[in-house]
Amino acid sequence: MDKEDKYTQSETDVLIIGAGPSGLMAAYWMARYGISARIIDKRDTKVFIGHADGLRARTMELFDSMGIQQRVIQEGSISTEANIWVPGPQGKLVRQAYINISRVDESPFSNTCLTQGRIERFILDSIREHSDLDVEYGVIAESLEYDEELRNDPNSYPITVKVRVLGEDDSNVEDRSEAAGNEMNRNNLLPDDWADLAQRKKLQKTQVESIKAKYLIGCDGAHSWTRKQLKIPVEGSNTDHIWGVIDVIPLSDFPDVRRLSIVTNTAGTILVIPRERGLVRFYVPVQTCEAGTTDRFDRSKITPDLIRERVQAIFAPFTFDFKEYSWWTVYQVGQRISAQSTKDNRVFLSGDAVHTHSPKMGLGMNMSLQDGFNVGWKIALAVAGTLKPEVLGTYALERHPLAEMLLELDRTWSPMFNDQKPEVVDTKASDMALIAAKFEDFADGWKVFYPTSSLVWKAEDNAEFAFARHMIPGERVRPVKLRNQAEGTPLWTTRSLESDGRFRILVLAGDIRNLMQKQRIETLTKALAGQSGSNTSPLDRYLEIPGRFKSPIDVLTIHAAPWKEVEFFDFPEILRPFDPVKGWAYDKIWCDDACIFDRYCDGTAYEKWGVDRVLGALVVVRPDQYIGWVGELGDLEGLTHYLDGILVKKFPTGEIDPFL
Repeated sequence: MDKEDKYTQSETDVLIIGAGPSGLMAAYWMARYGISARIIDKRDTKVFIGHADGLRARTMELFDSMGIQQRVIQEGSISTEANIWVPGPQGKLVRQAYINISRVDESPFSNTCLTQGRIERFILDSIREHSDLDVEYGVIAESLEYDEELRNDPNSYPITVKVRVLGEDDSNVEDRSEAAGNEMNRNNLLPDDWADLAQRKKLQKTQVESIKAKYLIGCDGAHSWTRKQLKIPVEGSNTDHIWGVIDVIPLSDFPDVRRLSIVTNTAGTILVIPRERGLVRFYVPVQTCEAGTTDRFDRSKITPDLIRERVQAIFAPFTFDFKEYSWWTVYQVGQRISAQSTKDNRVFLSGDAVHTHSPKMGLGMNMSLQDGFNVGWKIALAVAGTLKPEVLGTYALERHPLAEMLLELDRTWSPMFNDQKPEVVDTKASDMALIAAKFEDFADGWKVFYPTSSLVWKAEDNAEFAFARHMIPGERVRPVKLRNQAEGTPLWTTRSLESDGRFRILVLAGDIRNLMQKQRIETLTKALAGQSGSNTSPLDRYLEIPGRFKSPIDVLTIHAAPWKEVEFFDFPEILRPFDPVKGWAYDKIWCDDACIFDRYCDGTAYEKWGVDRVLGALVVVRPDQYIGWVGELGDLEGLTHYLDGILVKKFPTGEIDPFL
């Protein structure tokens, strides 16, 4: 650093370092909540081609809640099963087994492959739809200072990051292409990426800046600069596996070249992943070495031709070749995890900055996206003044154990690819099936195992709630398709529970044709409206989300009566509020009834959720679509007690409660 360099000073509520999947998901929440934030990246552009490409169904559900899932489906390649190929008689490869990787009873979405560059495109577009927040590329963080004495003051700026904004006189910008020959131009990009391909006009001279922030999120990858500044150690494997990866237009007579496949013979094991636009990705193990012994691994020896030869040897006697490839690289990774993922609930690590593993599981990007999603809404809502700052401790409580599970899965799975002994070939298919079954719920995101906390109120001794047996606090809301009461049109709950930043109270009203049930609903709604004479309505009890919503609470009602036997206006007005400009809130009343023109809307939501169709239930859903609290339909006291533990209360005049 030149001693004459003078830092300009600036402040932001949240600074995000790293604009990969995790950083962009965190930035999405800053945009939705209208938070003052900056996201910087040392590289010159976004990702365009290659990199991660596997999307699990749970990630697709989150994308639906963000409104970008249809774009992923339109461009991506869907996989519903994995095929296992092993040597048969006379050395010929035979298809030994199928592993079903799609669960239509769990989710409307399937595992989908699409390049990371397109995923980043969609998230960036969503961010820009809701704010003017944009990624600042070509910005290198150089120093981090953290004032621990300010950590307990939520309005303070304890973090100072000095950065260098690179100009034309600096050649230190990191290129996105990780291997020679990965050329990017308009011919291999879609039109909506062309603007980002063009080099941004740089400053004539490199500038330096000192950024003060309330919170910092380090999403800066496996070699995280943020983690190193905090001196957080990394623990894990002493062995690295070297993988060659290439995306090609295949020329092959292998029958499953357009199906997700694991192919094993005495020459090795490869993973075949069909991709968008006719591409197929091949993961090829090349070498194993002890971590840190870089002299044993010469990266320059791994070339597209070497990868081609490895695939040809493993595919034999099937043929394999290619004339075109869009991207290739070499991965050198082991199973490692940071010792911690937060510091004083002010600095957070997310994604690969916390966990690294082999690239073949289709989990790395998913875990990173979901890390950013989890930490993003919590920090943004805390900055907005609506969420109690101590709730930020739930990020590490919820996500760090999942990172440990991810590494356990990878440690179990990796030997299936790296052990090339002929005698173990026959056992690999059954081993892979057993591993897939063991980790299925975790890998696909059906269960996340979030523990009890201020955000997750579980029943004692993990007992089921008799009134909502399958609505489990700490787990996601199982997707179902419901009919809108006003229109009759069906919609998945992954979309109706939009990720707009609010907690949602689900009023599972049961069969309101029953007079007693209708009276229970009227009693509940009087309390929700603050007309019961006891407590302030929970809908007007907490500080608003400034510039976004007057209340951090939204209410959706889902009843169980036949759609044609109930009218929209049968429900109390508090459940279908009126706006003098926008009219009635027609999107607030839903019906669990079968729809003859949509087989997925089958009228079984209550059964899938384990809810009694007569008695109903109350459920609080967090902004990230995970269940926070479950209670009986009339338990407004329990519901309010839960919300009081996480949200900042206000007086009716709008002042902050001084007794907090």
